[in-house]
Amino acid sequence: MPEHIFSGLSPADADAPGHIPMAEATRQFDWASTSAGAIEQWPDPLKYAVRLMLLSPAPMAVFIGREGLLAHNDAARDLFGMYYAGSLGRPVEEVFPQAAALCREGIDRCFAGLGRSFRDESFQVCRNGEWNPAWFHLACTPIADVDGNVAGVFLVISETTERVMALRDLRRSQERIEIALDAGGIVGTWDLDLATNRLTCDGRFARLFGMSAQDGRASIDNDLFAHLVHPDDRARWRNVLAQAARTGADYKCRYRIVTSDGATHWYLDAGRAVRDEKGAVVKLCGVVVDLTSQIAAEDALADSERRFRGLVESVPQIVWSTDVHGRHDYFNSRWNEFTGVDVSDMDETTWEVLVHPDDWRRVSEDWSGCVATGRPYDIEYRFLHHSGRYRWLRVMALPVRDADGAITRWYGTATDIEENKTLEMERELVANELEHRIRNLFALVNGLVVLSGREDAAFGPFADQLRHRLSALHTAHEFIRSRDTVPDGTRSLQSLARAILAPYEGGRGIVVQGDDALLQEHLVTPLTLVFHELATNSAKYGALACEGGLLSLRFRCAGGRIMLSWSEEGVSASRPAAGNGGFGSKLLTLTIERQLKGTFSRALTPAGLTFEMEIPA
Repeated sequence: MPEHIFSGLSPADADAPGHIPMAEATRQFDWASTSAGAIEQWPDPLKYAVRLMLLSPAPMAVFIGREGLLAHNDAARDLFGMYYAGSLGRPVEEVFPQAAALCREGIDRCFAGLGRSFRDESFQVCRNGEWNPAWFHLACTPIADVDGNVAGVFLVISETTERVMALRDLRRSQERIEIALDAGGIVGTWDLDLATNRLTCDGRFARLFGMSAQDGRASIDNDLFAHLVHPDDRARWRNVLAQAARTGADYKCRYRIVTSDGATHWYLDAGRAVRDEKGAVVKLCGVVVDLTSQIAAEDALADSERRFRGLVESVPQIVWSTDVHGRHDYFNSRWNEFTGVDVSDMDETTWEVLVHPDDWRRVSEDWSGCVATGRPYDIEYRFLHHSGRYRWLRVMALPVRDADGAITRWYGTATDIEENKTLEMERELVANELEHRIRNLFALVNGLVVLSGREDAAFGPFADQLRHRLSALHTAHEFIRSRDTVPDGTRSLQSLARAILAPYEGGRGIVVQGDDALLQEHLVTPLTLVFHELATNSAKYGALACEGGLLSLRFRCAGGRIMLSWSEEGVSASRPAAGNGGFGSKLLTLTIERQLKGTFSRALTPAGLTFEMEIPA
């Protein structure tokens, strides 16, 4: 069984979440009885192609071998309907005889090592028991190994029936408009007698402009109609009309009419000259078309475009968009400013040229994965600046989906983070140098302790204990370092406390109990300071300074809060009176209340110190 094809692909239980029916059907099908052979014998490229096809939410299919044995995914099954159930493993030309020639051409081209695409191809499809034409975009890709041996055809299917029908309807509508503009009838018709300047119109035209049908048939003075035209359009309307009357040219003018209720409507007048037997222009005849909705849509679109352009041109980032397949079709001006490459000069090789060679494979694979799955795109890589130097960019993008959840476009930004990267590397360099010096300091002190132990045998046990505490102090220091240098497994709340207290154990009573949780990065340093301050005070004056003293830490994590109860039994005789003005108190206030937005309280009793703290997790 080819587990690398089906492992984790789909639960066998049809009611289980994530069940992929066609994956199970493909798994159970007796391929060994076909020319394709058992799945175990398939070449790896074919196996991978079948797995990719089954996982895809888009309609896809695989034609296996020159015979074109059909394997398809759930989306393709849903696209074509239940009439084609049972087509698995059958030659595609047998399943779709109406498209046999097209399928054979695609298979032959792919087995010749070439891809083939078909746009808006039509053939009859049976759906819900009825045969109807459907249109598709089909993309055929050879499934081949590195040596060029072709095992089948990978088919991506996109139905374009709705788009084709919409385009046909649009063309019909445009034809009707053209006919109407030529012969009249959309909103109204009119005739203008140039000798008398009298306008005759049909009832629809008359009612449109607040006149009775009788007035329209009887004709009215055209100057009366002129007063209905918006004042800002009136002079232009008169000039266009006069030019048509003078030259006999076709008349066409867009203008506004303000109705009696104050509403503004846009209209298009279109007319032609009528000449007498001597060729003189005596009349203009035409139609009027209501453009109000169209103009409103155009204005809204133009306003939206202006606002979009204004927004994307005001931001410092490169703003870009792609189609559903990830092909870039828009950049704001920041693109040209950064790269020096004109958008019109871009081709399929542009990205590979501009992305740093060491980053190209990672960038290409990540983007392809996002386009295929729809997951958000967020990546940092080096990009060629117009200066000839590579600069770091952070590139982010999100898909736009339609009402059905299908991705229609991608919109993204690219932010220049070169300065941040430089600062980050400089900080890392300083941190590494500081860490190196601290390590050397610990090594030097440990060396001196070892040397002292060798010179005085009686000092040996004390030297071993001191070296152990120095090592523990070094471990505690590791918590203050950056996230990349601290293993996640040691970043828990209790681990941090134990690391800080480790130098003080040595037979003393220290108990750490209660809840534990991984610490967020921003909590590590402030909590280290808090624990260190409390432990230092305890080692000087509290439980850790007393023979038989007991220090107990109890943590509780609930409701997004971290609570600590620090309890000491034992007080050093040298402990000073409690006060709030020392550096330690100021440090606790600054760290807990101001930095961590938490609260704390302390109480010193004859038995010892009690400290309570609560901070957001």
